[in-house]
Amino acid sequence: MAKNGSQSIIVPSESVEGLFDALSALPRLTRCRKCGTELLHVDATFFSNGGKVWTLPLPFCSNCARKEHVARNVHD
Repeated sequence: MAKNGSQSIIVPSESVEGLFDALSALPRLTRCRKCGTELLHVDATFFSNGGKVWTLPLPFCSNCARKEHVARNVHD
């Protein structure tokens, strides 16, 4: 169940499982779409209420993250 402001949205488990099945089938991204830097990947494991498990590589761009961190600290 996801919270949306003061409303709750119930997402059918079939939709969540379909989403993770589709994400699992995608090829791993190798370059950042924003700056072209080679991406790092962190494996994240997700569990469904039905007992299904997915481990997906979450892409991380060290170049863009560094720029966002610097920009955020400049404005603080």
